[in-house]
Amino acid sequence: MKISRIVVHRLSIPLPRPVRTASHDHTHADTVVVEMRTDAGLVGSGYCFAFGAHRARALAALVDDLVPLWEGRDPAAARAHFAAAWRALNFIGHAGAAMMALAALDTACWDLAARAAGLPLARYLGGARTRVPAYASAGLWLDYSIDELLAEAERFRAQGHRALKMRIGRPRPAEDVERVRRVREAVGPDVRLLVDVNQGWDEATAIRVGRELEAFDLYWLEEPLPYQDLEGCARVAAALTVPVATGETDYGSRAIKRHLELRAADVLMPDLQRMGGVSGFLDAAALCRAWHQPVSSHLFTEASCHLLAASENGLILEHMPWWEALYTEPPTVADGHVLVPDRPGLGVDLAPAALERFRV
Repeated sequence: MKISRIVVHRLSIPLPRPVRTASHDHTHADTVVVEMRTDAGLVGSGYCFAFGAHRARALAALVDDLVPLWEGRDPAAARAHFAAAWRALNFIGHAGAAMMALAALDTACWDLAARAAGLPLARYLGGARTRVPAYASAGLWLDYSIDELLAEAERFRAQGHRALKMRIGRPRPAEDVERVRRVREAVGPDVRLLVDVNQGWDEATAIRVGRELEAFDLYWLEEPLPYQDLEGCARVAAALTVPVATGETDYGSRAIKRHLELRAADVLMPDLQRMGGVSGFLDAAALCRAWHQPVSSHLFTEASCHLLAASENGLILEHMPWWEALYTEPPTVADGHVLVPDRPGLGVDLAPAALERFRV
């Protein structure tokens, strides 16, 4: 079996409402979808995205440039294709748009390989779990009023979620503490509550406010500092009883290794596109397992549910439905878990009508 054709689609997917955090403000997910076909009629897919049409154009150009490294090759050799692309990218480096473009192609290739074997990707990778714990992430934004926070937290619970993430990092940290207090009181002690600062604090603020937040039994405190400040993050993690989660903004498993060496976080959350796809995510998860460190995920629910299901140290999945409209049957949530699709590959198929509707 050979990869016979690769089609690249550039899309602009409107978000349900503008996303405002301590570090950004966006209305669309500008997405590059890879549709990878074989001479046997199988189709695999992957995607990468940016916030901003100009950036997405750059991603699409890089994907196009890398396509020849997969065309005409056997999808079962996904690791070899990843290695070839890694070498080809050496001159421009293994970060930024280069890694994101690599991720879309690598993920599509793994999807194809598992489809050819007739197995869900999680099973193809040796996993046995059919569902993974998940938290609702598409809401509880920084600009919400307290009434909006409480109403959406209740909606998430009604949808079957048992873990929720809210964004903090307002100009006055006392507001953050009050908002977290109100949400915790509303959802009760049995719901896991995660908070994400989106790199909005300095070290002193993170330690001071983090200690105040310890009273609310948080599941984790995410990205309290700018992602490059690993030494500061290590000091924050050492100072708090609330687990610190980070790693989503790092590129490649080598960056994850640096987190582990410094004990910069209690939970690592590699991002599929910044790891370079399935291959890079698996490397990062294996590194974390060797250091007895749990691993979570960042976005890319459709692929990440398989990767966490196949990782012994897979902890909890970020459920982000922004891309669900691309698929005919996206993964579903039940009783605090995302059910890992039991169909071959990623178990999700692109919807042609969605590709046309969002095309730019």
